[in-house]
Amino acid sequence: GINAEYGEEQQKKQEETYYKAKQGFQEKREERMKGSSTHGGVEGDLPGKFLGLFPTTAKFNSTFDRAFSKLPDGADIVKKFPRKYWPYLHLSRVDKPIGSWLLFLPGAWGICMAPGLLSVHLLGLFGIGAILMRGAGCTINDMYDIDLDRQVIRTRDRPLASGQLTKQQALQWLAIQLGLSSLILFSLNTQTIVLGLASLLLVGTYPLMKRVTDFPQLYLGLTFNLGALMGYSAASGNLGIAPFSLYAAGICWTMVYDTIYAHQDKVDDRRVGVRSTALRFGDRTVQICTNFTTAMGLALFL
Repeated sequence: GINAEYGEEQQKKQEETYYKAKQGFQEKREERMKGSSTHGGVEGDLPGKFLGLFPTTAKFNSTFDRAFSKLPDGADIVKKFPRKYWPYLHLSRVDKPIGSWLLFLPGAWGICMAPGLLSVHLLGLFGIGAILMRGAGCTINDMYDIDLDRQVIRTRDRPLASGQLTKQQALQWLAIQLGLSSLILFSLNTQTIVLGLASLLLVGTYPLMKRVTDFPQLYLGLTFNLGALMGYSAASGNLGIAPFSLYAAGICWTMVYDTIYAHQDKVDDRRVGVRSTALRFGDRTVQICTNFTTAMGLALFL
C-alpha cells in the first residue's frame, strides 16, 4: 500500500531528475555546437559579451566542444548504475562532470609544472580524488542548503530538497566519499597530506559563505585551486613561487567563471537572501571579470 506508492513516487522523481539533466546537457551542447553564447537564465547574454572580448578563447571552446561532443554525457553515466544509486550520484553531481574537471585541472597543472618526469600515476590519483572530493563538497553543500534549494527553481529537484534522500543517507554517502579520498591523500608525501587536510576546512565551510559575504566565489577559488599547490607538492616534494603564482591565477579564473555562473540564479538569490559576486558586481561584471582575466595572465607570467 503506502510503501509501494512511496516507492513509485521516488522512482518517478529519479526518472524526472535523470531526463531533466539529460535534456539540459543536450540543449547546452547544441547551443555551444552552433556557436551560441547563451547561458541559461543570464540576463543580457553576459557570457556572450564577455567572450566577445576574447574571440580566440571562444574559438578554442568551440573546437574543444566539437572534439569531445561524442563523449557520453553525465546523465548517461548515471543511468549505467542501478536505479537505487541514482539519487546518490545526482547528489554528487556525477551527471554534471564539469565541476570535477574544474577541481582536477589546477592539480593537473601543478603536477605538470613540477620539475622532473611527468607522473601519469599522480594524474590518475588526482583525477579520482577530484571526482570524490567534488562529490563530497556537493553533498556537504546540499546538506547545508536543503531549505534554500527548495526555494530555487534550478535546485529544488536535487535529491535532498526533493526528498529522494534523507540527511542520514547523505551523511553516510559523505563518509564513504571522504573515506575513499583519504586513502588517496595518505598515499602522498607529508607536505601534501597537510595541504589536503587544510583543504577540508575550506570544503566544509564554503557552503556557509553565501550567507555571510558577497564574495563566496572568492572562497570557492581558494578551495578549488588548492590542488595547484597539492599537485606541485606531490610531484616535487616542495613548494616555491611557481605553484603559488599558479594558485593565484586559478583563483582569478574561478572568480570569472563562477561569477558568470552565479548570474543565472541572481533573481532567486536576491529573493531568498543568498549573496554572490553576481549581485555585488551587477552591471560592472564584464569589466570586473576582464580585470580578473588580466590579473590571471599576469600571475601566469610570473
